Amino acid sequence: MSVRRIAAALVLAATALTVIAFAARGGGEKKPDPRPVAVASVAPPTTADVAYAQMMVAHHAQAVRMSRALIAKPGVPERIRLIAEFIVHDQQREINETNAWLDAWGEQAGGHDHAHGAGAASQGMLTDAQLHELDIAKTDQAVPLFLRRMIEHHRGAVVSSRALLDGDGRNVYIHGLAKHVINEQTAEIDAMAALLPASPGRKVSGAAAG
Repeated sequence: MSVRRIAAALVLAATALTVIAFAARGGGEKKPDPRPVAVASVAPPTTADVAYAQMMVAHHAQAVRMSRALIAKPGVPERIRLIAEFIVHDQQREINETNAWLDAWGEQAGGHDHAHGAGAASQGMLTDAQLHELDIAKTDQAVPLFLRRMIEHHRGAVVSSRALLDGDGRNVYIHGLAKHVINEQTAEIDAMAALLPASPGRKVSGAAAG
């Protein structure tokens, strides 16, 4: 067995423990059968697994960029800033872990090229023009713009993750990642939707600190 395959096996074994613990805490829809998990933990990834991983790295990278752009602006309401900071922390961690997984299996890391492939719009990805609009927007315009576009961005990730779970993916790390994306980003969608103004004339909820 090559060094890469040994490394991949170690990554997957460690991830299997994480996925089982996550499910035991109620993070999954039901407790997994330990026998399929054990088998999946050593199974090579399918083409669908690799494509999802590469796409999700690019998807997360865009969410991190959007969040950092908002955080850099003065006077962002605290509740919204905290959401953006959490997105940076959580999704950058997953970028690093997923790229390490791809490298362990000898696959290309996810990146900018995977952000503009087929289906990018349906995955909630923003265009360069939309990213620039957020970059240059003043805070009072940037906050609702960030919320609306991040909600759509998250919805695209949830749809893609459900498609992976319903499709040909079988790798335990990728399945764990997809389940985490669904659970975490659905919760963030609800939190961000509650902070959106009900009408153009109203301020974004949580505009006061705290």
